[in-house]
Amino acid sequence: MSYGFQSINDNAFVQIDSEAPRLCLLTKGAYSGTTDASGVFARVITSQDPPLVFIRPDAGVMQVPISVWFTGGPGNWTGFSIKASNVTASLSGQYFVAAWASMGTAAYGLRLWGPNGALVYDSGAPAVVVTFAAGNWVYIGDEVLTVGRRYIWAINKLLGAGEYISINPFAMNCHNGASGGGCAIGVDYGNSQIRMYSLATTAWTDQGHRPFLCAKLLA
Repeated sequence: MSYGFQSINDNAFVQIDSEAPRLCLLTKGAYSGTTDASGVFARVITSQDPPLVFIRPDAGVMQVPISVWFTGGPGNWTGFSIKASNVTASLSGQYFVAAWASMGTAAYGLRLWGPNGALVYDSGAPAVVVTFAAGNWVYIGDEVLTVGRRYIWAINKLLGAGEYISINPFAMNCHNGASGGGCAIGVDYGNSQIRMYSLATTAWTDQGHRPFLCAKLLA
C-alpha cells in the first residue's frame, strides 16, 4: 500500500488494511422450516450485490436446501430463503452473513475509511476466515425421491467445529443433459462429506469446478 494504515500479525499476515477490506461479519441468526426455510437479517445489508450467506445445517438429518434466493434488493438486502429438495423435508441451522466491506456496528473502538470514503474496517465487525475451498466434485450416483430423481456429487470434507458453508454458488442450476435442474447443497456429517445435488431427469457426471467454500468466525 502507498499510504494509510496496516496491521500485520506475528505470522506476517495482514489483518487490517485501510485500502483493502477484509471479509467481515454483518449479521447472523438461525433458519428453520418444513419445505421452505427463511433467514431474516437482523439488520439491512446495504451492499449492491447480494451478501455472502454461510450456513451450518443442524446435525442428525440429511438436509438439502435448493432454490436459494435473496429478499430485498441492491442496497436493501433483508434476508434469504431456501427450499428443501425433498418437498416434505425440514431445514434448520445457523447462518451468518458476510461481505468484503464493513458496516458500522461498534459503539466504541476503531474505524477506518478507504481513499474513496467507504468504511473498510470496524472493530465491532468480526473477521470471517475462509478455512477450506475446493471444486473437485466427484459423482457418486443418484437416488429416487417420491417425485423425481436426485443426482449426487461429493467432496470428502468433515465440517469442523464452528465451520459454515457458503450457499451463494448454489443459487444457480446444475449442469445436466436435460433442460436444466436445480442445484442443492448438503452436509453429510456421518460420512464426512459435503454433497451437491441436482434435481433433473439426467446428469452430467462431471460438474466442472463449481466453487465450494467453508468459513468460520474469528472470536
